[in-house]
Amino acid sequence: MKLKLESNGVSLKLATTDKNKNVKFKTIVKAYELVTGDELEITENVPKIDEKSRERQIQHNYQEYDRPEYREPVKTDVACPYCGLTCIKNIPFGYRFMNCPQCRGKIFLNSATDNFGEKDEHGFYYKATEIFKDDKDKYEDDALLEQMKAGQPNE
Repeated sequence: MKLKLESNGVSLKLATTDKNKNVKFKTIVKAYELVTGDELEITENVPKIDEKSRERQIQHNYQEYDRPEYREPVKTDVACPYCGLTCIKNIPFGYRFMNCPQCRGKIFLNSATDNFGEKDEHGFYYKATEIFKDDKDKYEDDALLEQMKAGQPNE
């Protein structure tokens, strides 16, 4: 696309190197303003929608879901990695671990879906199947792994 603007002895040429691409409308308006010295107001023709339609559109676009309140009991699928107990428990929403009802081992509460706070097709918010490791445990495991790699005896 090629465009040439002239006004009062001022000349400006706009061109695209690719014949299939066009110059954006706002760029043409800015070029016109530069050549003529006039300021133009660009208004977009956006249809007006009522507040309810706008809220519906936002909910549809973001696919919002009902997230439970903090500490509200939610359905959790439990499979204890320590003792093998399998059961369904109600655990307060927002917790990151629970204690096994049988052996009292700490179990990590993993989200049942990709979106934290959304229930899966069976109504579970959490899957409790992994050992919970706090920062101290992670550090001790890392130190032990380094000792094993180096061939050092365990202290």
